[in-house]
Amino acid sequence: MIAVSNTTPLRHLIAIHQEHIFEKLFGQIVIPGAVLHELSRPRTPEVVRNLISRRPAWLVTRTVTQPTEQFNWPRLHRGEREAITLAEALHADVLLIDDKYGRAAARSRNLRLNGTLGVLEEADSQGLLTSFPLVLDELKKSGFFLKPHFEASLLRRYEQRRREKESGR
Repeated sequence: MIAVSNTTPLRHLIAIHQEHIFEKLFGQIVIPGAVLHELSRPRTPEVVRNLISRRPAWLVTRTVTQPTEQFNWPRLHRGEREAITLAEALHADVLLIDDKYGRAAARSRNLRLNGTLGVLEEADSQGLLTSFPLVLDELKKSGFFLKPHFEASLLRRYEQRRREKESGR
């Protein structure tokens, strides 16, 4: 599976010590240079910078050779433009991106998307999390914005998964 990621999913899941999810779900995550740069900035949490500097085997950097300015995406940052461009070039199975405008741009290019919360739900479905509600709390503490009504929806789905698992389905 080819998975390309923008900054946010990596930044937040590494910050809450859930980086093991990436390797378990995707095997490998490919990022463009702009995302590597964003994850290495001084204002990025130290735990994230430390992991990025060690470059685990599941994290691969690729250079974007196509110019990203050719696309009319004025609201996107360089990392988002490069991640979308790289996902297209690699024919990625999934692009991990949370930004509203980035998701819209990626959809317009027919890319399959997932985001931080979708990755966490998939990890929970596969039994990779010890407590989905606690992970959501940690995610919010890391600075991830989560609308209350969406959090309630996530928790209802979690409860449904838990009930199905307990009933043996």
